[in-house]
Amino acid sequence: MSVDVFVSDTGVDLDFRGMDMVLCLTRHVRLDISDVVRAQVISVQGPRAEIGWRFGGAAWPGALTTGWYTVRGLKGRRQLWCVYRDPEVLVIDTTLPKPSRVVLQHPDRHDLAWYIGERLA
Repeated sequence: MSVDVFVSDTGVDLDFRGMDMVLCLTRHVRLDISDVVRAQVISVQGPRAEIGWRFGGAAWPGALTTGWYTVRGLKGRRQLWCVYRDPEVLVIDTTLPKPSRVVLQHPDRHDLAWYIGERLA
């Protein structure tokens, strides 16, 4: 997995490298901290139930979900996924229409959720 996450007082920067850049169809995503609602580590089954249509990326049931997807039941909202086989994921919810949610598999997901939560408080 090649996603670097940088958390600062002004925002969250996501840098995709290697195959993740190709599969997610993006290189860099910047989320201003004022647009972030919450960051949490939850089971992948929760957010997976809200996936709608795929707008680029890749999906293989049980193996990977990457790229841009609609949010089921919310017109005009998109979410960015970069998840492989991990049962727990980092979920960053925003007020933006694209991405309204970022779902990542990251080895330091608990620390990242805490860092982002500290900036929100």
